[in-house]
Amino acid sequence: MKIKQEYIQLIGDAIIPLAGAFFFDWSLYFILIFYCIDLFALEVILHLKSKKTVEFRGIDKKQWSNYALKSALLLLLTLGLIHLAVFFIESGIDFKQQLYDFIMYEEMGIAQGFILIPLIAFSAYQLYRMTFLMPARFRTISLDEIWRPHLTSLLIMIGFSGLAIGISQFVLFHELVYVLAIVIISSAYQLWRIIK
Repeated sequence: MKIKQEYIQLIGDAIIPLAGAFFFDWSLYFILIFYCIDLFALEVILHLKSKKTVEFRGIDKKQWSNYALKSALLLLLTLGLIHLAVFFIESGIDFKQQLYDFIMYEEMGIAQGFILIPLIAFSAYQLYRMTFLMPARFRTISLDEIWRPHLTSLLIMIGFSGLAIGISQFVLFHELVYVLAIVIISSAYQLWRIIK
């Protein structure tokens, strides 16, 4: 059941940005906002996993705090580099207006921010329940196993953002190239984590 749920999450994480780019004319920044919201949801879930594990196994909370600090710093760096990359790719972008447009973007008469954000949070929580609480993973998992994949994914995003910034100094690709690269790299990493 765990594997099925992770594959469903993987497919959903790929379909939403691709559908947005190809069918709803979402910009690169719209899609990156989706990924950033997903990152925040994951960060909250990692804290829920850590809390449950620390309480059940009596692990020192200092270890959790160390991972949380590293994650918060890497997350801030990731968000900063993502915005810098978008700034170089889409010169003159108004981030505040784009964020507002993302939240208020209407499809079928409903602003997507009021559906998509709770949907991402609900999906993350369901995955947490199905793959962590129900199989009682907190009994045997270490905090290292909880946080290391997330820290690795943040480092990959930092590297990809740095690469995008570097490339954008010489050549600008169509936004779809960046979207496809993001979906392929993200999906490949998630798939690698599932099958390893």
